[in-house]
Amino acid sequence: MEHIALTEKLEFSRIIAGCMRTLDAGMDGDKLRAFVHGCMDLGIDTFDHAPVYGAGKCEKIFGDEVLRKDPSLRDKMKIVTKAGIILPGQKGNSHIYYDSTKENILAEMDASLERLGTDHVDLLLIHRPDVLSNPQETAEALAQIVKEGKALNVGVSNYEPAQLEALQKYLPVKVVANQMEFSVKATYNFFNGVVDNAQMNQTGLMAWSPLGGGSVFKGEDEQSVRLRAEIQKIAEAHQVSMDVVMYAFVLRHPAKIMPITGTMNLDRVKNAVDALKLELTYDEWYAILAASRGFDVP
Repeated sequence: MEHIALTEKLEFSRIIAGCMRTLDAGMDGDKLRAFVHGCMDLGIDTFDHAPVYGAGKCEKIFGDEVLRKDPSLRDKMKIVTKAGIILPGQKGNSHIYYDSTKENILAEMDASLERLGTDHVDLLLIHRPDVLSNPQETAEALAQIVKEGKALNVGVSNYEPAQLEALQKYLPVKVVANQMEFSVKATYNFFNGVVDNAQMNQTGLMAWSPLGGGSVFKGEDEQSVRLRAEIQKIAEAHQVSMDVVMYAFVLRHPAKIMPITGTMNLDRVKNAVDALKLELTYDEWYAILAASRGFDVP
């Protein structure tokens, strides 16, 4: 498995296992442990979490049934979690909102560590940009968390370049990663400066929803129909499944984007790993881009 160096001391597996659907997949302890070991057998050693996944229950079952049951696994894996989203009812609120205040970020970090059963995570991300945030205050929280060793590194998610730069200005440590939406259906982050900024600053890019939510397989909207026809043609030419081609589209970019799988099915995770062997040609990649956007580049 290829690994991507985010710092001199931190490397992530090129494919990252997402844990958002742990509860939806009906994972009990035995199934979750089998999934984790299966991922590691495939070379995937990086696991992506967030407090909002299952309202904290996804982190907790991972901590209770994986790390507490076998503490030796902790040193063999990299754990990512996030902070900054407040779900409805979490604090007596009627609406979802974002909170990147120092008080909230520090509290969420401690709560995640308790649920996960570890004294640190390898990477903490601010989950989404808080419109009311003071970047200096958010930076103070992140710097304190790193200083205390609760997160070895920090980053962001869904941040556009200016938002990332505003935070980095006040942060004494480097923002090492930005987790963004990239897929055959969602190509906008290739054109808004996100990728260019990451390449310029050597910031790691992680891709959430790299299969575009799955609508390409059965969706009847015009974009899905166009994409399905083009991807099926390419998949048949390479004798692979459609999802292998869809992962390969994200993997093809020289920014070394790291897709986060959204499935708890090991066979489907293996398809993401198999995509590492498929390098799309320029013609194939741009054909998919044209199918996604509905027009060729000028």
